[in-house]
Amino acid sequence: TQIQEKSDPDRMFCLHNPISFVIIDSWTSCSLSLSNIHNRKDRGKPFRVYVTEQFVLSVHMTAQDRRITKTRKAIYQAFLQLLNQKDYEAITVQEIIDLADVGRSTFYSHYESKELLLDELCQKLFHHLFERAEHLSPQDYLAHISQHFKKNQDHVTSLLLSKNDYFIRQLRKELEHDVYPMVADELIKTHPTIPHSYLKHLVVTNFIETLSWWLKKGKSYTEQEVTQFYLEILKVGSN
Repeated sequence: TQIQEKSDPDRMFCLHNPISFVIIDSWTSCSLSLSNIHNRKDRGKPFRVYVTEQFVLSVHMTAQDRRITKTRKAIYQAFLQLLNQKDYEAITVQEIIDLADVGRSTFYSHYESKELLLDELCQKLFHHLFERAEHLSPQDYLAHISQHFKKNQDHVTSLLLSKNDYFIRQLRKELEHDVYPMVADELIKTHPTIPHSYLKHLVVTNFIETLSWWLKKGKSYTEQEVTQFYLEILKVGSN
């Protein structure tokens, strides 16, 4: 919005005071427009005072956003660190608070419970874990998932082996959405009389159990070998 051609002290302040250019630039970065200035309701307040107040407010909000992000990150990192030390069920909110060095009220202003931390972890984890490049074959894709678990990235292995109910439910949903469709057509063609819901259950459950066995007892095998075992049991192609 262009500034109207009007000669008055406020306009001269806005156009010629060096500080005002910093203010306007800051407004621009915060998605504030000059139209908000000219359409302001408080016409009784001097324009230069209004400009300064709005600038201070925008800077304060930016700093506040940074503090919120920093606090949430501290809480989340504390949660991840504790997952490296013990099972999820054994972690208490007080331990997260102490490690993150925040107050109890601060914790609950960001997360209503530790379950929401687990939910955030699952969302971040599965978004990365189940990304699939178009050129990957089913075997390579499943080997990628297995490798991710083996490396214990984002603490997925401890959550899997502890049979955390929430984690397993979310994992099953992702497998049903991303893995089952890759083998469904061939399975249905091979077993036309078996209910599709049972085939889906078989694919998902067998993959979770295969992963668990491999991480506990089968580490001498590579992720490619274990994936081949899994696909052979399902009697589907690996290409």
